[in-house]
Amino acid sequence: MNMLLPRLTNCTECSSIPVLLSDIDCKMALMAKALYNNVVLSLNKPLSYDVMFSLMTYKRILTYKICNSEYAGDYTVEIIASKIKILKFK
Repeated sequence: MNMLLPRLTNCTECSSIPVLLSDIDCKMALMAKALYNNVVLSLNKPLSYDVMFSLMTYKRILTYKICNSEYAGDYTVEIIASKIKILKFK
């Protein structure tokens, strides 16, 4: 059984590591602001902590890949980029 895998096909600079790291930082900042507003203003809006944890994990992997391109060799930057783009809109 094959699973459908999302792929980036039309944007070549979208899958570079610095762009992906800035995308992760932007999403994390938005989630942090929402969490802050939940605490301070008692908004009680739902937040997905799984998304936050996954983004932090991908950020760590990409940071290591900048220094050592062979780190996590089974996972290319394009595969990681497609997963980050999905998490960015959750």
